Amino acid sequence: MTYICTICKYKHKGDNPPENCPECFATKDKFVLEEENEAPPKRYKCIVCGYIHIGPEPPEICPVCKQGKDKFILLEEDNLLMQATDLKGAVENANESSKKAAIEKMSYGLYIITSIKENGSKMNGQCANTVFQLTSNPPQLAICINKNNLTHEYLNESKTFAISILGKNNIDMAKHFGYNSGKNIDKFKDIQYTLGKNSCPILKDSVAFLECTIEDKSVDVGTHTLFIANIDRGSLTVDKSDAESLTYKYYLENK
Repeated sequence: MTYICTICKYKHKGDNPPENCPECFATKDKFVLEEENEAPPKRYKCIVCGYIHIGPEPPEICPVCKQGKDKFILLEEDNLLMQATDLKGAVENANESSKKAAIEKMSYGLYIITSIKENGSKMNGQCANTVFQLTSNPPQLAICINKNNLTHEYLNESKTFAISILGKNNIDMAKHFGYNSGKNIDKFKDIQYTLGKNSCPILKDSVAFLECTIEDKSVDVGTHTLFIANIDRGSLTVDKSDAESLTYKYYLENK
């Protein structure tokens, strides 16, 4: 018998599906028999990383960037956007697909969020684009982190983190911290970094960094938590002071 992973389409031959998919690490309940997977194919696109998924439904988790199924749009529905030939048409024909396309036009940067656990004996980091300044006096910012991410666990425990602001030459660093889980690998192996004053790693290749302490004002936003934090210290890195920051748009165009 042949079982197909509904997340990444990996095929497994045997009497039973594997406990975990060797490609995307999905659990055995995400496998179906090949003959049960013959529904008319649909194409779904992850609006975060551009991954294309073919299947009757979008995957629960993107195998590339690990975002949830809400980040996928049905490409066939993109044809509806062609009805919006002018502003009036765009307003009248707005739907879920067009809403997601509009959200995708919002400008984001790409950042590496690092945090610690067990008094600094453990550390982890992830790539994030939802990082934004709230106030300048006092200097505060917010980050939005998926509850399933390992970094979320570290933030809840230590209440501290560092942000390494990436430059345009840091696309590989964004992939490294964004496409892998700290549950499976040591993300800091072979990565050059310095520990900040709050013991959180700061990447050597970043163009700037910020060190932050989480306030008791975090907001539960469903699948994610919005962490509000004070900016305790920060600086441009000496050898990267003139570098341009990496934007999400630039990343998508050059990854």
